Amino acid sequence: MTNLRQALYSGIILMPTVFYLYSTSLITSMKTNSYEPAFFAAILRNELAWFEKPQNIVGSDQLHHSQHQSQLENGPSCLGRDALPLYRWADSSQVCKSNAAYSELVSLASESTSNIKTVASFCLEDHVLEKAKVSLKKPLAKCRTQSIKYGIIQGVSLCLWNIAHAVALWYTTILVKRGQSSFENGIRSYQIFSLTVPSITELWTLIPTVFSAISILTPAFHTLDRQTEIEPDEPKQPPRKSIKGDIEFSNVSFTYPSRPDMIILDNFNLTIEAGSKVALVGPSGAGKSSILALLLRFYDVNEGALLIDWKNVKSYNLKVLRAQIGLVQQEPLLFSFSIRENICYGNEVGEKGCQLSGGQKQRIAIARVLLKKPAIMLLDEATSALDAESERAIINALESLQQSTTNITVAHRLSTVINSDTIFVMDKGKVVEMGTHANLVTASEGVYSKLYTHQSFAGN
Repeated sequence: MTNLRQALYSGIILMPTVFYLYSTSLITSMKTNSYEPAFFAAILRNELAWFEKPQNIVGSDQLHHSQHQSQLENGPSCLGRDALPLYRWADSSQVCKSNAAYSELVSLASESTSNIKTVASFCLEDHVLEKAKVSLKKPLAKCRTQSIKYGIIQGVSLCLWNIAHAVALWYTTILVKRGQSSFENGIRSYQIFSLTVPSITELWTLIPTVFSAISILTPAFHTLDRQTEIEPDEPKQPPRKSIKGDIEFSNVSFTYPSRPDMIILDNFNLTIEAGSKVALVGPSGAGKSSILALLLRFYDVNEGALLIDWKNVKSYNLKVLRAQIGLVQQEPLLFSFSIRENICYGNEVGEKGCQLSGGQKQRIAIARVLLKKPAIMLLDEATSALDAESERAIINALESLQQSTTNITVAHRLSTVINSDTIFVMDKGKVVEMGTHANLVTASEGVYSKLYTHQSFAGN
């Protein structure tokens, strides 16, 4: 009979433990499968201007994401366990401040590793390490303070637990001595007490876990709940609606959201016919690349209207629009996929195409865009990484493959735009000259003529 009681007693203890561990593991898995894709999708939906804000840099988001994982899976860290409202020693703002400090460190690490060639060439390793140490001072100080508080709280909790045990045992002894309880019942009561109090203590320790998780997840909730300023799925349109490629900028004024005081385009007007091949040239900062960004609707104009096929660009579904615009940038980014996967979206090309030369990456980027068969082709210094022979081969290939494509080329090297139907010369956010190469080069006092003469002299 005693053995049966012990078996039942063991089973009573075992079953809740098994259920607890199983349910915890299941909930964690369900959380991961639902939270991670939602968080990643919420980031990708944001407009480009959102990513340019310092608090939204990639390193910072990665930090928040990793913290969400550790907080929800492994419980509170030393920065979060003291969030007990009973003591009012620390609240969620303390955790957020420490997280912000760590975010600065992750940003510094991400920036340094992304520009490791610059860091190495200028011998900036010690400078970067010193900045990292400075960034760590605040969170480390916070961690020490929070650890001391947590130790005091846990020490007091353990002391109270031992006192409660002593009181329970003393009271049980008194009841047995007075004959108010049998020895067997007294021991049973004490055992029940010993099993109940730890559970209450566990609930006590869960309180700071909940508060810490809330403070850590707050930035993620802001990201998940944010309404993007350029909605990628609106308005609803069929999956594929072809466009001809007529483009008009009508009295457009534009400033970057991150630099609202710097006027990029001022009352800008430009008309490009479908199927034509035009070039945008001029000094740096003239607004050439900004025109391409507006066509892709990375940003919206501040004033005026941008029309494609005589319809406001805002009336197009963003994904449908971008599916028909091809962009080749000066520094193409390749994913850590095979060459075939980078073109078709196989040899692995490495992260950002680190295993390929600049010219090879540029050829893959151009091939990737050509396979889209876009109605509008945007080339932003697309051949800058190529030698003269490869550049000419690529230009000839592009000209032969783009008979019905509206082609807009941004170039500093004027030799690449000589065959354009129209060359627009820009300066300070305005078109100051336009025409063919033959017409513009004859205007000896013109901006284009001076640029061409300077480049020809430098080339010789």
